[in-house]
Amino acid sequence: MLSTTPLKLTFVAFATLALIAACTTGELAPSAAPPAVGDPNPNGKPPGESCATSDDCRTGVCAGGTCQAATNTDGVRNGDETDVDCGGSSGPPCAAGKSCLADTDCAGGACVDFMCGGATGTGCGAGALPRCGTGEPCTGDDDCASRVCTSGTCDAPGPSDGVKNGDETDIDCGGTHPDKCDDGAGCLAGRDCQSRVCGANKTCSAPTFDDKVKNGIETDVDCGGPGAPKKCAAGLTCADHGDCESDGCGYDKKCAMGASCTQLEGGQTCGPNEGLTKQADCCARAKVGAYEIDEYLVTAGRMRAFLARHDGKVRDWAATLPATKWNQAWTPSLPNSIEGIPGDGYNASTQLGPFYGKRSCETGYYTGHTFWTPPEYGDTKDFPKNVLDTKALNCVPWWLMAALCVFDGGHLLTQAELRAAYTNGGTTAYPWGARGTYSTGAQNAYAVGYYSYATPNPPPNAVFDANGYRDVAFYVAPPGRRPAGNNATGHADLVGNLLEWVGDSERQFVWNGSFERHSREADTIQAPIDEDPYMARDPRPGRDNRFWTWPDVVAGAADSGNVNGYYAIGGRCGY
Repeated sequence: MLSTTPLKLTFVAFATLALIAACTTGELAPSAAPPAVGDPNPNGKPPGESCATSDDCRTGVCAGGTCQAATNTDGVRNGDETDVDCGGSSGPPCAAGKSCLADTDCAGGACVDFMCGGATGTGCGAGALPRCGTGEPCTGDDDCASRVCTSGTCDAPGPSDGVKNGDETDIDCGGTHPDKCDDGAGCLAGRDCQSRVCGANKTCSAPTFDDKVKNGIETDVDCGGPGAPKKCAAGLTCADHGDCESDGCGYDKKCAMGASCTQLEGGQTCGPNEGLTKQADCCARAKVGAYEIDEYLVTAGRMRAFLARHDGKVRDWAATLPATKWNQAWTPSLPNSIEGIPGDGYNASTQLGPFYGKRSCETGYYTGHTFWTPPEYGDTKDFPKNVLDTKALNCVPWWLMAALCVFDGGHLLTQAELRAAYTNGGTTAYPWGARGTYSTGAQNAYAVGYYSYATPNPPPNAVFDANGYRDVAFYVAPPGRRPAGNNATGHADLVGNLLEWVGDSERQFVWNGSFERHSREADTIQAPIDEDPYMARDPRPGRDNRFWTWPDVVAGAADSGNVNGYYAIGGRCGY
């Protein structure tokens, strides 16, 4: 070892008390003062003399009863070492955080404020110094900003390195890390947490159903999911029907306004635009005074969705309904399968197709039902199922239409409700206001009447002759195609397209115009009853001919075999 120089003796004088405190360990607490270089016991015995303890020796090392010379492996800071067994002219360089007098005393080549840093010339490393960046030399994890030192070099932060580094808000999560943090982990914002909620104490909070974010089992913000206390409103995301207030999760995984509006065709295709693209929800509702009413006539697609939900077993479903929702006397009239023996009234294809006592719906010279049925039911429709499903539903028995409305949480519209919508709560003569240019015997912009609608692009097999198209469904419009005729609250087709079943009594409907020649019934002109054989008038004084309802007779036909439906009668629901 080098002999003590006057300079080093001066350093000893500066730190006598520190040497006394550290004489047994050689450790020196980090300090901005220079380290006291030299042997720990300047007045002790020199190497070679007898000793009882290390305190007897100048070097602080007693072995075998003899004082030992200072070495770089004796576990004591002695000689010209700047820290224990490192630094000085003969010792190995010191690790970051150890005491030093010059850069050469340090493994990282940087001595700042008498303490070794971790990187050459930059002053980074352990302790209070800046930590070293990626690729810089290090002697331990604490030298590195990433807290990861591998083979003497600082690593970049990794996604699974087991430490909190980079912009992570906790170990391997948060910030720009691909994983979000679990409940209880550190966070700076909701985006750091799996729950998307960062609490006031900057820790991730567990999901709740009132935290105003979509998390946990929820399908949308604070609603939906198995067992969730709150259902999702129309338009919000769902995974299953039970997630929705309407009990209807649509084809697009959005809650529909009604349980029957879950398919695109006839569920989301109502409105003024042609085609099979999504526009308005066919179950949309609006209030007229005290009444909430379907804006659109029920479509064939809504009926198809209703039947599919129950696999056609409508009668079994209705049998479970309470008396407040359904009259069980009507239950035997309902179908209990979608298909069956053609003509058997216990299946829906018979009740909605060319059978079951429905005028102008049967197979013959022409037919007109808009609910597609399989070819084996006696007729081949000109139009495919998806096109027909968008159209207003006709040829539907009164009881089956009433059941669909209950399924959607309502009831078959009453005459009073329909009258309120037609007259804007009793304030107008027509849904759109005054009579204007409306004509009962010609095509017009207000209503689908007098064969004024024609399905675009008829298929090549469509049969057309001097009497028009044989498949009269050609003239039945999807609801909402005449927005000029809507009332003030947006209700469509209150005049024209189809007459409407009403729920005041069984098989009762209102003369409010249809696609055929029933538009005059919706007019205010009082004409003799024999002016139009397709028109009838209520003979009672003071009756409003637009709202004369006729139970048990369909479109003027007294034939009891045609009382279950008509190609010009549909309906809508009230709530």
